[in-house]
Amino acid sequence: MARDYIRAMTAELTPEVTERLTADHYGWLTTVAKSGLPVPRLVWFFFDGTDVVVYSMPGAAKVRHVTAHPQVSLNLDSDGNGGGVIALGGHVAIDATDVDPREDTPYWAKYSSDAERFGLTEAMAAYSTRLRITIDKVWTTPTGE
Repeated sequence: MARDYIRAMTAELTPEVTERLTADHYGWLTTVAKSGLPVPRLVWFFFDGTDVVVYSMPGAAKVRHVTAHPQVSLNLDSDGNGGGVIALGGHVAIDATDVDPREDTPYWAKYSSDAERFGLTEAMAAYSTRLRITIDKVWTTPTGE
């Protein structure tokens, strides 16, 4: 893909980006490991209108990674043809510990049916560390429309 196809913005959330952050159910959260290597992980996320919220198990590597290196990216899928990619860059902080994501009403409204479908309703209680990503940059590729 040509470099000029990628547009960089400074935290400008267009209607398309906002809609995708609201509607998409899967994203790739990339953290930085102790070795310095980027580590992508598939995550469920919730966009609260300003920040992105991700729940994690407290002992997960991503929690250790963000403690040491708070810069992350969250990437959303393409349209299948290389267009429509959305990548967010930002800083993440541990927002809360010992919380139950099932008690986060907007998050659970988005994911309760997925959790039920995958047999994870009870297991979700173990995802008790809430990460909050403050969006600094947004990169997109054209959707081809």
